[in-house]
Amino acid sequence: MITNITLYHVQLPMKFTFKTAKGEVGVRDTLIVRLEDEAGYVGYGECVAFVDPFYTKETVASCWDTLCTRYLPNLLGQETTTTLPQQWLMEGMPMTVASVENALLHIQCHRLRVNTVEYVLQQSLLPTVFTGIVIGEVPLDTLVDAVSAYVSQGCQRIKLKVSPKDGYERVQRVRSAYPDLMLAVDANQSYTYEDVDKVRALQGFHLACIEEPFQIQSLKMYHQYKSTHEWGITTPICLDESILGYDDLVYAHTHGLLDVLNVKVGRLGGLRETAKVIQCCRDHGIQYWIGSMVESSISKWMHVQLAALGDTYMPGDLSDSLRYFERDLTRPPIISTIKNCSIERLSQFVEVPNGAGLGVEVDIEALEAYCIHKKLWHL
Repeated sequence: MITNITLYHVQLPMKFTFKTAKGEVGVRDTLIVRLEDEAGYVGYGECVAFVDPFYTKETVASCWDTLCTRYLPNLLGQETTTTLPQQWLMEGMPMTVASVENALLHIQCHRLRVNTVEYVLQQSLLPTVFTGIVIGEVPLDTLVDAVSAYVSQGCQRIKLKVSPKDGYERVQRVRSAYPDLMLAVDANQSYTYEDVDKVRALQGFHLACIEEPFQIQSLKMYHQYKSTHEWGITTPICLDESILGYDDLVYAHTHGLLDVLNVKVGRLGGLRETAKVIQCCRDHGIQYWIGSMVESSISKWMHVQLAALGDTYMPGDLSDSLRYFERDLTRPPIISTIKNCSIERLSQFVEVPNGAGLGVEVDIEALEAYCIHKKLWHL
């Protein structure tokens, strides 16, 4: 039975301002749900919404309000094995739901002494995963140097944030410097349908994928446009924020709107829904890989573990905690290791924890130190 609940509003200062075509983040506000049962088992979940609705419509404020007024008070006194009401997932707030469900799952798996991701996905994890780096909209004249710094450390995949303004030049510069690098781009829906020629022009660079190129108001409108206009884009199209759950994925696949899916637990509504989505990808030949949300390691460790399932399309958006934050919220934080794969090649990888629940310990001191507001419920 859930006997104690704490909701934390945390602010993590970032080492740099992360810029995309839609917005920027210099301080990472995030919400952490802590659940405790009568036996003292604890589970944590992170609500990864941003302060402003530039990614999806969920925000820190809207999620806080929903958690405080409805979800968490209704959870107090419930069994840890309770299944969240299906209507919650239908309310368009998947990141809010995910924070609660993941915390519940971690408690259950602590009691069972099993790893949460292994338990829900019903398969064992690889011991290590390769890292992948996302480079935001840094100045053009420093872009290649930024890429070089990570490649020299053994990073296996680079993803560039791009926009119609100078996306072609950014990709051209990096591809010229690194003709064999696994390279992807993310436009964060910054191209209009009138910019389709600009998107098509990128296919000469042999990209792993183009993520969210178009300003998609709805999947139906996207389907209507694609079915009535010349397309001709051969680079794999990856969808991220356009897919908010299993039903969206089925629609997009049925109408040929994507080749690749970026999987994020929060965006999809929790680990159970994520497992359904991954199985759908496997059943229908949709390539998938694991993204990230400039989130704390409470959420990011789950993504590291999902990347260790063994059949992802490419290395995920998974890099060291210390790239973004002076101090993260787990012990250990996410730390990569560099090893020699051959005489001329280095590889950077992260060791995958598979202990009970989340697999790592939450750093309570850090959580309290970065907390700016919290609310408690108890029996």
